[in-house]
Amino acid sequence: MDSFLLIFLIVIAYVALLLILKHLGFGEKKVCKNCSNCCPDCQKAMERIKRKRRDYLLNHCTFHIFDFKRYRCMECGWEGLRWEKQLRPGKS
Repeated sequence: MDSFLLIFLIVIAYVALLLILKHLGFGEKKVCKNCSNCCPDCQKAMERIKRKRRDYLLNHCTFHIFDFKRYRCMECGWEGLRWEKQLRPGKS
């Protein structure tokens, strides 16, 4: 099998996997009745914190499909990446 074709198929499969994960909501911000960004452990509000270098690398490796941002829960200490659905521009 041609190596170019093999690499092409692997890249296509990787992008398809990323799109499926996004459609399933993997790592998406959780919304609860108290806030628009809830901790996945304790359901309390989280705040944004500075990204680490590996977060930028992850965004590049996922082709900015998710646009991950780093959050920390001030209640339980959970820290991790979350992404939100992009708002679609409305019709004027």
